[in-house]
Amino acid sequence: MIKAGGPKKPGPWSPVLGKPHPSIYKVVLRPRALYTQAVETQRRNSVTIELPIMSFETDYQGIVNNTEFIRFLERVRYALSKKLGFSFKQVRSAKLWTVMAHVEINYISPGRFEDVMLGTGWVEKAGNSSLTLAYEFRLKGAKRLIADAKQVLVFVNQKLKPTPIPTLIRKRLLQ
Repeated sequence: MIKAGGPKKPGPWSPVLGKPHPSIYKVVLRPRALYTQAVETQRRNSVTIELPIMSFETDYQGIVNNTEFIRFLERVRYALSKKLGFSFKQVRSAKLWTVMAHVEINYISPGRFEDVMLGTGWVEKAGNSSLTLAYEFRLKGAKRLIADAKQVLVFVNQKLKPTPIPTLIRKRLLQ
């Protein structure tokens, strides 16, 4: 409804301006120290893999699309599970599964098409039935931090109820 006495204030997409209205933008500045703390800690049993950034993983500006980091996490997690001696067949035959309970990704600086990232993952914490994995992604050569992340997985039984992490698996995770 347009009231007499003045033009309607532009909404999130302004037909008058032909671009998004400035009110929808929010800039959040965070001290870099928040993101570099994990880098400085000692990591047991970590794995690092190279992740070349392909054109289909970027937006029209050649910057890695944020949704691609979920795939990068999975690739590093797979490499970590192999390093720890776990195979998909082993876990399935034990009738033990993990479900993803939480994913947190902090985007620090852009990765671009044809950059090569180093994705590093490690076990941060093993709870009773949960497992927290931590990650960081750096630009190869420059070592610039592109993103860091955490995943929380929960071990579940066939009925999808949380179940304690078996002792043998716990020992491997915390080597």
